[in-house]
Amino acid sequence: MLRPFEEGLVMQQLLYADEVRAIGELEIPAVDVKEAELKLAHQLIEQQSSKTFDPTTYTDTVRERIEAAVEKKVEGQEIAVPEEAAAGAQIIDLMEALRQSLGKKGAAAAEAPLTATRKPPKKAATSRPAAARKAAKK
Repeated sequence: MLRPFEEGLVMQQLLYADEVRAIGELEIPAVDVKEAELKLAHQLIEQQSSKTFDPTTYTDTVRERIEAAVEKKVEGQEIAVPEEAAAGAQIIDLMEALRQSLGKKGAAAAEAPLTATRKPPKKAATSRPAAARKAAKK
């Protein structure tokens, strides 16, 4: 959920107390927003919003994996962490990606109405800019 807060927008996620920092601790630069970007943001929010929210459909899978690993360690089992393949940086045009996403969503929305049985979207691996993620971890 995006919501206004002080001099900016805040992306609200379901977070635990130890994952939350005060907005005053973040270094957020002032930026100029173009009218086209603002219109696109409004359109994206309208298409992604829903009238109902069921928090029981979401689980903290990271915490579950960590707790399972801790339980294995307590039982005396060896825990091996697989190495991740190094991925190269992918540079994308965010505005063009949003336009394409909105075009696909618009076509899908016209075909199928919003229902209460719709599954929640998967959480994106990089939902915040790197600086914000780094700041939130501190």
